[in-house]
Amino acid sequence: MTTRLAPRPLAIRPRPSRRLAALLALVHGGGLLIVLTLPIPWPARAALPALVLVGLAHSALAHLWPRLPWAVREALWQPDGTWLVTFASGRQREARLAPETFVSVGLVVLDLRCGRLRRRFALFADGLDREQHRRLRARLRAELDRSRAPREPGDGSG
Repeated sequence: MTTRLAPRPLAIRPRPSRRLAALLALVHGGGLLIVLTLPIPWPARAALPALVLVGLAHSALAHLWPRLPWAVREALWQPDGTWLVTFASGRQREARLAPETFVSVGLVVLDLRCGRLRRRFALFADGLDREQHRRLRARLRAELDRSRAPREPGDGSG
């Protein structure tokens, strides 16, 4: 009989991602171009770019360089399957992985639930060490497959 070893804790602390920076610049730059071509009065045409720039600053400070107090700075996947999320304010909360988590080769979006709060943590491949990104994807796929698997009748889970 073989025993399954518990996985080691996996600490996720991404560095700034060039892909995320490019995406933010592209999306908000496109928004600025659209706003400037709208047939609206000049006061509104002057105010809307300011709102787009505020949105860019918010996105950059929440996701690219986590500086806002509620921005996720680090996530630790513990051996028991729970997550310990550290916010930019220094506060820590336990979280659980939601099945809406997205996993692909270039991007992982962790959907973490901290009580009633929901935090999404976008991790581009260039924001993590290559080996860490691979391990994270493999563990997430296994975890998500296990949570989405249909339950057998009489297995005591339902």
